[in-house]
Amino acid sequence: MKAAWILLILLASAILCTPVAAEETGPRLIVSEYRLDPQVLMKGDVGVLTIRLTNTGPDPATINSARVNGVEVTVKQNPYTDVLSLGSGDSITFTYTVYTEAPDGLYYVKFTVDYREGGQLRYAIPVEVDSTSLRITVVETPAALAQGMKGTYQVVVGNPRPNAASAVTVTPEGEGFVVTPSSSFVGTLEPDAQSTIPFMVTPLRQSFIRFRVNYRNGINAHTATVTLPLDPSENRFTPELALTGIRVTAGPGYLRISGNVTNVGLDDARAITLTTGGEATPADPFRVFTAGVLEPDRSTPFEVTFRAHTSVSRVPILLSFKDAQGTTYTDSMDVEFDRQALAEQASEPTRFIMLLVWMLVIVLAAVIIYAWRKG
Repeated sequence: MKAAWILLILLASAILCTPVAAEETGPRLIVSEYRLDPQVLMKGDVGVLTIRLTNTGPDPATINSARVNGVEVTVKQNPYTDVLSLGSGDSITFTYTVYTEAPDGLYYVKFTVDYREGGQLRYAIPVEVDSTSLRITVVETPAALAQGMKGTYQVVVGNPRPNAASAVTVTPEGEGFVVTPSSSFVGTLEPDAQSTIPFMVTPLRQSFIRFRVNYRNGINAHTATVTLPLDPSENRFTPELALTGIRVTAGPGYLRISGNVTNVGLDDARAITLTTGGEATPADPFRVFTAGVLEPDRSTPFEVTFRAHTSVSRVPILLSFKDAQGTTYTDSMDVEFDRQALAEQASEPTRFIMLLVWMLVIVLAAVIIYAWRKG
């Protein structure tokens, strides 16, 4: 009897332990992928949440609605309320716009799917809020800041955020200075990365310069700034040019201004150009006068030629030159002249030539008459 009970127990155990093949039926929906752009929100940011839903079951599923809800992170719209059919192995993507005014922290939104066959799919999606901004720092300034002289400012932009920042641009702002370049495009700055941008600044007076970095976190525009004072000292070593010995003479169809250009400053003058302006039109043969380098206390002769209406008796000479740093300086000097005296001067050579012509005619006539009488 005991042996019979033991045999019965072993048989029951064998039956219970034998695996039974069961066919899985009904839909099986899973969140196969989700993505938030930007990956990390800043306070006040709008993000785009994309969720991919996949039917891993053997039967099709009919979805009545798919919605996202949150407290600290809110959804601006829930567009998916139509009936959707999702076949076995198929996937569908839902896109939601989310917004947050929450302080820094980790929050969750709930993704809920209702399907006709009964039941729900609920899935919690984490959303990180970190309002850390890009850092902009001036790491190098000119040792001596002089009025009208270039100095280099090295600006460093760093990204301490946990996600990349895009469309990063650095722009100097303010008045009372000239800067090159006017802005610098960095592009995308990855987490913990930085970029160094040099700016050549020429202060013209006491003022402030502000370096602004504009960037995007996803579709959201943000900015950060750093401001420095500009307090330049007077620059006593700039080149300075003076025009002396000015003369105006008449030529065949043009007027000529000549004289000397002298460097009365304490530094070399470079890339010197002189020409006429105002109502005077530069004309050949000397439309523009140019000179390379003119040292202090040195001078060089110049001449420029131009045409002007007969009523013009004053012409500005336009002067341009550069210092050793490449800063351009411009100046002008008005030259007055007597137009009638120049006209008379221009006519004197003509009268002399006519006299020579008549003398030549007389001589030739005398030679012909003498030859005729001899013959």
